[in-house]
Amino acid sequence: MRIPSLTALTLACLAMGTGLAAAACDGSTGRGWASGKGTGSYEMTGSGPCLIPFVGFFSNGGQDFTEATEVSLRKAPKSGTVGLTRRGITYTPNAGFKGRDEFCTINRSSAVPGETLGGCYTITVR
Repeated sequence: MRIPSLTALTLACLAMGTGLAAAACDGSTGRGWASGKGTGSYEMTGSGPCLIPFVGFFSNGGQDFTEATEVSLRKAPKSGTVGLTRRGITYTPNAGFKGRDEFCTINRSSAVPGETLGGCYTITVR
C-alpha cells in the first residue's frame, strides 16, 4: 500500500479496525483500467469517507477476479485526502468542500506479477 497522504491517525484507525463515519457514497469504478485510462465516478454527501472498492484483474474467461490492492497515488486530489482500508480506497473531502475533485492511481497485485491497472476517479461532493 503506497498512498503517501495517510496520516498517523488514519493508519492507527485502520490498524485497529476502527471505522470513521461513512458518507453516503454511490458510483462505479468504470471501465478502461487495463489500458491505463480507467474512469471511476462517484457522488457523495456528507463529510465522512467515501469507500471505493479496489479495481482488479479478471482471468479464466472473466470467472476469476483478483483485487489490485497495491495502490500508488499518481495524482493527489486537490480538495480532499485519499487512504486505504482492507476493503478499498477512501476519499475524504476537506471540511466544507462541495464540488468535483479528482485523483489518479496505479494499481497492482502480487498475485498478477507484471500487470498494472491505472486510471482516475472523479468524486462529486454535494
